[in-house]
Amino acid sequence: MDKKYYQDEEFDELEDFEQEYEDEDEDETSEFEEERDEPKKHGGLMKVALVLVIIAAVAAGIVYGFRLEEVRVIGNKTYTAEEIKTLIGFPEDAGNTLFSYLRYARYKVEDIPFLEDVKIKIENRNMLCIEVDESSILGCIKKGKNYYYFDDNGRIQEVLTELQATVPLIDGVQVEELDQKIVMEDQTAYKGMMELTGLLSERNIQVQKIEIDEEGYFTVYINDDIRVGLGMPILLEEKTTEMANILPELESMRESEGIRGILHLENYDSTKNSIIFTKEN
Repeated sequence: MDKKYYQDEEFDELEDFEQEYEDEDEDETSEFEEERDEPKKHGGLMKVALVLVIIAAVAAGIVYGFRLEEVRVIGNKTYTAEEIKTLIGFPEDAGNTLFSYLRYARYKVEDIPFLEDVKIKIENRNMLCIEVDESSILGCIKKGKNYYYFDDNGRIQEVLTELQATVPLIDGVQVEELDQKIVMEDQTAYKGMMELTGLLSERNIQVQKIEIDEEGYFTVYINDDIRVGLGMPILLEEKTTEMANILPELESMRESEGIRGILHLENYDSTKNSIIFTKEN
Protein backbone atom coordinates (compact mmCIF):
# COMPACT_ATOMS: atom_id res chain seq x y z
CA MET A 1 0.00 0.00 0.00
CA ASP A 2 1.18 3.47 -0.71
CA LYS A 3 1.67 6.23 1.75
CA LYS A 4 -1.49 8.04 0.78
CA TYR A 5 -3.67 5.09 1.66
CA TYR A 6 -2.36 4.92 5.21
CA GLN A 7 -2.84 8.64 5.66
CA ASP A 8 -6.47 8.47 4.58
CA GLU A 9 -7.13 5.52 6.83
CA GLU A 10 -5.58 7.26 9.82
CA PHE A 11 -7.60 10.37 9.08
CA ASP A 12 -10.83 8.37 8.95
CA GLU A 13 -10.04 6.79 12.29
CA LEU A 14 -9.43 10.25 13.76
CA GLU A 15 -12.80 11.50 12.44
CA ASP A 16 -14.56 8.49 13.96
CA PHE A 17 -12.94 9.18 17.31
CA GLU A 18 -13.91 12.86 17.24
CA GLN A 19 -17.51 12.01 16.31
CA GLU A 20 -17.71 9.48 19.13
CA TYR A 21 -16.34 12.07 21.56
CA GLU A 22 -18.84 14.68 20.41
CA ASP A 23 -21.73 12.21 20.81
CA GLU A 24 -20.59 11.38 24.33
CA ASP A 25 -20.26 15.10 25.11
CA GLU A 26 -23.76 15.80 23.82
CA ASP A 27 -25.17 12.98 25.95
CA GLU A 28 -23.44 14.33 29.03
CA THR A 29 -24.64 17.90 28.25
CA SER A 30 -28.21 16.68 27.76
CA GLU A 31 -28.15 14.85 31.06
CA PHE A 32 -26.72 17.94 32.78
CA GLU A 33 -29.39 20.20 31.27
CA GLU A 34 -32.11 17.79 32.38
CA GLU A 35 -30.68 17.87 35.88
CA ARG A 36 -30.71 21.70 35.79
CA ASP A 37 -34.32 21.86 34.44
CA GLU A 38 -35.71 19.79 37.30
CA PRO A 39 -34.98 22.43 40.02
CA LYS A 40 -36.37 25.14 37.72
CA LYS A 41 -39.63 23.23 37.33
CA HIS A 42 -39.87 22.67 41.09
CA GLY A 43 -39.13 26.34 41.72
CA GLY A 44 -41.88 27.42 39.29
CA LEU A 45 -44.41 25.14 40.95
CA MET A 46 -43.47 26.52 44.36
CA LYS A 47 -44.04 30.08 43.14
CA VAL A 48 -47.45 29.18 41.70
CA ALA A 49 -48.41 27.43 44.94
CA LEU A 50 -47.29 30.47 46.97
CA VAL A 51 -49.37 32.82 44.81
CA LEU A 52 -52.42 30.57 45.22
CA VAL A 53 -51.94 30.48 49.00
CA ILE A 54 -51.74 34.29 49.11
CA ILE A 55 -54.86 34.64 46.96
CA ALA A 56 -56.74 32.18 49.19
CA ALA A 57 -55.60 34.04 52.32
CA VAL A 58 -56.74 37.41 50.90
CA ALA A 59 -60.09 35.94 49.83
CA ALA A 60 -60.61 34.41 53.27
CA GLY A 61 -59.73 37.74 54.88
CA ILE A 62 -62.31 39.56 52.75
CA VAL A 63 -65.04 36.98 53.35
CA TYR A 64 -64.52 36.38 57.06
CA GLY A 65 -62.88 39.64 58.12
CA PHE A 66 -65.50 41.96 56.57
CA ARG A 67 -68.71 40.43 57.85
CA LEU A 68 -71.45 43.08 57.73
CA GLU A 69 -72.95 43.37 61.21
CA GLU A 70 -74.55 46.83 61.23
CA VAL A 71 -76.04 49.26 58.71
CA ARG A 72 -76.69 52.81 59.94
CA VAL A 73 -78.98 55.27 58.16
CA ILE A 74 -78.48 58.99 58.83
CA GLY A 75 -80.06 62.18 57.48
CA ASN A 76 -83.51 60.63 57.06
CA LYS A 77 -86.64 62.38 58.31
CA THR A 78 -89.38 61.50 55.89
CA TYR A 79 -88.59 57.78 55.81
CA THR A 80 -87.55 55.34 58.50
CA ALA A 81 -84.20 53.55 58.25
CA GLU A 82 -85.91 50.33 57.16
CA GLU A 83 -87.93 52.18 54.51
CA ILE A 84 -84.74 53.77 53.12
CA LYS A 85 -83.07 50.37 52.79
CA THR A 86 -86.16 48.95 51.10
CA LEU A 87 -86.45 51.88 48.68
CA ILE A 88 -82.85 51.59 47.47
CA GLY A 89 -83.03 47.79 47.38
CA PHE A 90 -80.47 47.14 50.10
CA PRO A 91 -80.84 43.42 51.01
CA GLU A 92 -81.61 42.47 54.60
CA ASP A 93 -79.28 39.48 54.39
CA ALA A 94 -76.27 41.42 53.04
CA GLY A 95 -73.30 39.61 54.54
CA ASN A 96 -70.14 41.37 53.37
CA THR A 97 -69.14 44.97 54.00
CA LEU A 98 -66.87 45.38 50.96
CA PHE A 99 -69.20 43.68 48.48
CA SER A 100 -72.18 45.74 49.68
CA TYR A 101 -70.16 48.96 49.47
CA LEU A 102 -68.97 48.23 45.93
CA ARG A 103 -72.52 47.41 44.86
CA TYR A 104 -74.02 50.70 46.13
CA ALA A 105 -71.03 53.06 45.89
CA ARG A 106 -72.40 54.60 42.68
CA TYR A 107 -76.10 54.38 43.51
CA LYS A 108 -78.22 57.05 41.81
CA VAL A 109 -81.63 58.08 43.12
CA GLU A 110 -84.35 57.81 40.49
CA ASP A 111 -88.07 58.46 40.99
CA ILE A 112 -88.07 58.16 44.80
CA PRO A 113 -90.17 60.95 46.36
CA PHE A 114 -88.36 63.27 48.81
CA LEU A 115 -84.94 61.69 48.16
CA GLU A 116 -82.29 63.72 46.37
CA ASP A 117 -79.14 61.70 47.00
CA VAL A 118 -77.92 58.58 48.80
CA LYS A 119 -74.28 57.89 49.68
CA ILE A 120 -72.84 54.77 51.25
CA LYS A 121 -69.69 54.81 53.37
CA ILE A 122 -67.60 52.20 55.19
CA GLU A 123 -67.50 53.09 58.89
CA ASN A 124 -65.37 50.06 59.75
CA ARG A 125 -64.91 46.54 58.43
CA ASN A 126 -68.20 45.42 60.01
CA MET A 127 -70.38 48.51 59.56
CA LEU A 128 -71.76 50.57 56.68
CA CYS A 129 -73.41 53.98 56.83
CA ILE A 130 -76.13 55.06 54.40
CA GLU A 131 -76.22 58.87 54.27
CA VAL A 132 -79.50 60.28 52.97
CA ASP A 133 -80.07 63.72 51.47
CA GLU A 134 -83.79 64.51 51.51
CA SER A 135 -85.82 67.34 50.08
CA SER A 136 -86.71 69.90 52.74
CA ILE A 137 -90.37 68.89 53.04
CA LEU A 138 -92.17 70.74 55.86
CA GLY A 139 -95.77 69.65 55.43
CA CYS A 140 -98.55 68.78 53.03
CA ILE A 141 -102.01 69.99 52.08
CA LYS A 142 -104.74 67.70 50.81
CA LYS A 143 -106.80 68.68 47.79
CA GLY A 144 -109.18 66.14 46.32
CA LYS A 145 -107.43 62.77 46.45
CA ASN A 146 -103.92 64.20 46.26
CA TYR A 147 -101.44 65.36 48.88
CA TYR A 148 -99.31 68.36 47.94
CA TYR A 149 -95.96 68.35 49.75
CA PHE A 150 -94.27 71.73 50.16
CA ASP A 151 -90.77 72.90 51.14
CA ASP A 152 -89.54 75.81 53.26
CA ASN A 153 -90.28 78.23 50.43
CA GLY A 154 -93.87 77.10 50.06
CA ARG A 155 -93.10 75.41 46.75
CA ILE A 156 -94.73 72.13 45.86
CA GLN A 157 -92.08 69.39 45.65
CA GLU A 158 -94.21 66.26 45.35
CA VAL A 159 -97.81 65.37 44.57
CA LEU A 160 -98.80 61.93 45.82
CA THR A 161 -101.98 59.99 46.42
CA GLU A 162 -100.88 58.82 49.87
CA LEU A 163 -100.06 60.60 53.11
CA GLN A 164 -96.53 60.19 54.43
CA ALA A 165 -96.79 59.51 58.16
CA THR A 166 -93.77 61.63 59.12
CA VAL A 167 -95.01 64.78 57.34
CA PRO A 168 -97.63 66.94 59.12
CA LEU A 169 -100.92 67.40 57.32
CA ILE A 170 -102.17 70.99 57.31
CA ASP A 171 -105.94 70.99 57.80
CA GLY A 172 -108.43 73.85 57.54
CA VAL A 173 -106.44 76.27 55.36
CA GLN A 174 -108.10 78.01 52.45
CA VAL A 175 -105.80 77.60 49.46
CA GLU A 176 -106.27 79.53 46.25
CA GLU A 177 -103.60 77.78 44.21
CA LEU A 178 -101.56 74.58 44.58
CA ASP A 179 -99.71 74.35 41.30
CA GLN A 180 -96.08 75.35 41.73
CA LYS A 181 -96.43 77.28 45.00
CA ILE A 182 -98.98 77.59 47.78
CA VAL A 183 -101.08 80.75 47.41
CA MET A 184 -103.31 81.77 50.35
CA GLU A 185 -105.35 84.91 50.84
CA ASP A 186 -104.89 84.81 54.63
CA GLN A 187 -101.23 85.82 54.90
CA THR A 188 -101.25 85.57 58.71
CA ALA A 189 -102.25 81.90 58.49
CA TYR A 190 -99.74 81.30 55.67
CA LYS A 191 -96.79 82.86 57.52
CA GLY A 192 -97.79 81.08 60.74
CA MET A 193 -98.02 77.75 58.92
CA MET A 194 -94.59 78.17 57.32
CA GLU A 195 -92.94 79.31 60.58
CA LEU A 196 -94.50 76.57 62.68
CA THR A 197 -93.68 73.73 60.28
CA GLY A 198 -90.10 75.01 60.06
CA LEU A 199 -89.74 75.12 63.87
CA LEU A 200 -91.19 71.63 64.26
CA SER A 201 -88.70 70.33 61.69
CA GLU A 202 -85.74 72.04 63.41
CA ARG A 203 -86.70 70.59 66.80
CA ASN A 204 -87.47 67.14 65.38
CA ILE A 205 -91.01 67.22 66.76
CA GLN A 206 -93.07 64.73 64.76
CA VAL A 207 -96.77 65.54 64.54
CA GLN A 208 -99.76 64.07 62.76
CA LYS A 209 -101.65 67.20 61.88
CA ILE A 210 -101.75 71.00 62.23
CA GLU A 211 -105.29 72.34 62.30
CA ILE A 212 -106.08 75.98 61.55
CA ASP A 213 -109.66 76.97 62.36
CA GLU A 214 -111.75 79.81 60.92
CA GLU A 215 -110.50 82.24 63.56
CA GLY A 216 -106.87 81.49 62.72
CA TYR A 217 -106.16 79.46 65.87
CA PHE A 218 -103.53 76.74 65.55
CA THR A 219 -103.83 73.28 67.13
CA VAL A 220 -101.09 70.67 66.77
CA TYR A 221 -102.07 67.00 66.93
CA ILE A 222 -99.08 65.02 68.21
CA ASN A 223 -100.95 61.71 67.98
CA ASP A 224 -104.44 60.32 68.62
CA ASP A 225 -104.18 61.06 72.37
CA ILE A 226 -102.24 64.30 72.78
CA ARG A 227 -102.70 67.66 71.09
CA VAL A 228 -101.30 71.14 71.74
CA GLY A 229 -103.32 74.36 71.53
CA LEU A 230 -101.15 77.23 70.26
CA GLY A 231 -103.83 79.84 69.61
CA MET A 232 -102.88 82.68 67.29
CA PRO A 233 -99.53 82.25 65.46
CA ILE A 234 -97.55 84.52 67.77
CA LEU A 235 -94.53 83.63 69.95
CA LEU A 236 -94.31 80.40 67.98
CA GLU A 237 -90.61 79.90 68.69
CA GLU A 238 -91.16 80.12 72.47
CA LYS A 239 -94.25 77.91 72.28
CA THR A 240 -92.53 75.17 70.28
CA THR A 241 -89.57 75.28 72.70
CA GLU A 242 -91.94 74.64 75.63
CA MET A 243 -93.67 71.95 73.60
CA ALA A 244 -90.36 70.19 72.95
CA ASN A 245 -89.52 70.30 76.68
CA ILE A 246 -92.88 68.99 77.91
CA LEU A 247 -93.78 66.37 75.29
CA PRO A 248 -91.36 63.64 76.49
CA GLU A 249 -93.02 63.68 79.93
CA LEU A 250 -96.50 63.61 78.41
CA GLU A 251 -95.52 60.73 76.13
CA SER A 252 -94.19 58.81 79.13
CA MET A 253 -97.46 59.39 81.03
CA ARG A 254 -99.43 58.37 77.96
CA GLU A 255 -97.58 55.05 77.76
CA SER A 256 -97.63 54.32 81.49
CA GLU A 257 -101.01 55.76 82.50
CA GLY A 258 -102.84 55.99 79.20
CA ILE A 259 -103.57 59.70 79.57
CA ARG A 260 -105.30 61.71 76.86
CA GLY A 261 -105.73 65.46 76.66
CA ILE A 262 -104.61 68.88 75.45
CA LEU A 263 -101.59 70.97 76.36
CA HIS A 264 -102.64 74.63 76.50
CA LEU A 265 -100.11 77.13 75.18
CA GLU A 266 -102.62 79.61 73.75
CA ASN A 267 -101.91 82.17 76.47
CA TYR A 268 -98.22 81.41 76.86
CA ASP A 269 -96.32 83.96 78.95
CA SER A 270 -92.75 83.28 79.97
CA THR A 271 -93.21 85.38 83.14
CA LYS A 272 -96.18 83.42 84.42
CA ASN A 273 -97.22 79.84 85.05
CA SER A 274 -99.40 79.79 81.95
CA ILE A 275 -98.93 76.18 80.85
CA ILE A 276 -101.84 73.85 81.57
CA PHE A 277 -102.52 70.27 80.56
CA THR A 278 -106.17 69.24 80.57
CA LYS A 279 -106.88 65.51 80.83
CA GLU A 280 -109.74 64.12 78.83
CA ASN A 281 -110.00 60.65 80.38
